Amino acid sequence: MLKTIGIVKGTLLTEKQRRHLARRLEGKSVLEWVVRQMTDCELLNGVVVLADEDANGEVVRQLTPIDVPVFSSSARDTLSLLQQTFEHFPADACVFIGADWPFLDPTLVDQLVRAAELEPNCDYAAYQFTNEIFSAGRPYGLFPEWYRSNTIRKIATRIDDQVHRQLPGSFFLDNQKKFTIELLPVPACLDQQNNVRFTFDDEADWDTILELHEALALEVLDCQKIGRLIGAKMQQV
Repeated sequence: MLKTIGIVKGTLLTEKQRRHLARRLEGKSVLEWVVRQMTDCELLNGVVVLADEDANGEVVRQLTPIDVPVFSSSARDTLSLLQQTFEHFPADACVFIGADWPFLDPTLVDQLVRAAELEPNCDYAAYQFTNEIFSAGRPYGLFPEWYRSNTIRKIATRIDDQVHRQLPGSFFLDNQKKFTIELLPVPACLDQQNNVRFTFDDEADWDTILELHEALALEVLDCQKIGRLIGAKMQQV
């Protein structure tokens, strides 16, 4: 059994999101860029990309690098996806991210894995903002979550609330007394960037992504430099 795998969620995407995954970013599709950021993580023992089982998953299957496995699923919520993925790719834990996260920093992933492994019996780990306890979705496309597989299996058949099924991290945070949770502080340079999107919905977002990637001029992203660039950009507005 593997220790920790990386899971890239390419399921339940909108048509717009699927189109965005095929855009070119420094010579690679956005999806390939994201996957390679995950395969660069030192503490992951493997990476798998999730795709919809039907025709909607075809673009994800085509864009995923051939050396990275794709798991096609018909699951309709995140908790079911995690449970099914662990059944097909046995591992003690996973790091979970979105497929359209072109600013993912491998260092943040490794820091999260290291912190979770140091906490005995950790069930869930995530990054925490100063003024908000849950990082999922803010800023979009930057901060991963860590889940223990045994815990996911235990709760997958017990939770009915659809918010908790789509955002399992919120379930752990709503029930902290029942679980062992590790919350890491968001790097100070990014803690106040709650008004910046790190994924994209429209052309303005894409222009920002291109501008930041050109300014970063790095094969491997650095959250510290991202934070400084974003801070400078916001001061110009």
